[in-house]
Amino acid sequence: MTMNGDTPTSSCAWRCISRILRTGGRLLGSLVAALFPPRCALCSRELPNLDVICSDCASMLPSLSANRCQHCGEPVDDPVIDLCIRCGTRLRAADQVFSLGPYHGNWGRLVQLLKFEKEMAVGCWLGTRMADLLQASCDERCFTAVTYVPMTRKDRRARGFNQAQILAQVIARQMNLPLKRLLAKTRETQLQSRLSASDRSSNLQDAFRLLPSDGEQVLLVDDIYTTGSTIEECARTLKRGGAQSVVAITVARA
Repeated sequence: MTMNGDTPTSSCAWRCISRILRTGGRLLGSLVAALFPPRCALCSRELPNLDVICSDCASMLPSLSANRCQHCGEPVDDPVIDLCIRCGTRLRAADQVFSLGPYHGNWGRLVQLLKFEKEMAVGCWLGTRMADLLQASCDERCFTAVTYVPMTRKDRRARGFNQAQILAQVIARQMNLPLKRLLAKTRETQLQSRLSASDRSSNLQDAFRLLPSDGEQVLLVDDIYTTGSTIEECARTLKRGGAQSVVAITVARA
């Protein structure tokens, strides 16, 4: 696995272990782990088991601060207020938004390892944590399908995969829900991170289309929540196509 600092580790070993475990060879997987010890993705500490992150680093990952909007998760100043100004004064397409923690720091580092260093073991770990959060926060029966924020074919070819789809696959498996491709991205858009908050919504307007589906109670998955423009446009498209509800989850909030 790719690590911080100057200590190299073997991503080939991790891929080998994952392949062996998928075929049921746990004993052989343990042998490979002994020969090529996995190291923590955050601190490079050697791991005794087939883990991705050591228990110390996992325990220090920050959760979102208290006093947040119950609808979108944005921080609110007054602890007695349960909605932010935007959710209190306008209709939102996404019914609720969950995130594991703040993007600044190690949650962001884990997202970067998945997106830019193609560390699929990190994606599996993150997806499992996202499923745990959902199972602790809401009734699984309120979902009938899991979907994800799509990429254009050009962007997917350039990266080789869609990180939101990787996370959604893990969540669907953990929660025993069907994974469905309900959205397609129809045109190239500018990078949201390079735009002002006011330009992000117009940048994504009509950028997504609904694929054929029945009315669903959708769990929508993405990696990062910044202003919420991507989540809102996808949720709006899903509801326009007949989705009964759309709850979104991301790894981190910027």
